[in-house]
Amino acid sequence: MNTNIKWLDTWRVRVARVKRGVGLVISGLLLVVGILLSVALLPELPGLVSVALAGDGEAARTLFVCVAGIAVCVLQWLWRAAIYPELRRATSQEETP
Repeated sequence: MNTNIKWLDTWRVRVARVKRGVGLVISGLLLVVGILLSVALLPELPGLVSVALAGDGEAARTLFVCVAGIAVCVLQWLWRAAIYPELRRATSQEETP
């Protein structure tokens, strides 16, 4: 019976590590998407701002969506421990079999 408990504990630790890794990968990918979006927006920013200030609603909408997308990507990275609960514990606190 003791070996069954050890086996179960071993798998629980492995599943927790996999979930933690998946959370880190997803949050990292979203951060990369935010960085790429900001790099793509940077050369177009002066033109978008001037056209949006001239009264073009589509340019203002595009500018708002891009800035909101960048903000969401960066904020999810900064608050990743709140969004992905499996990232709350440090790896040094996990039990190793």
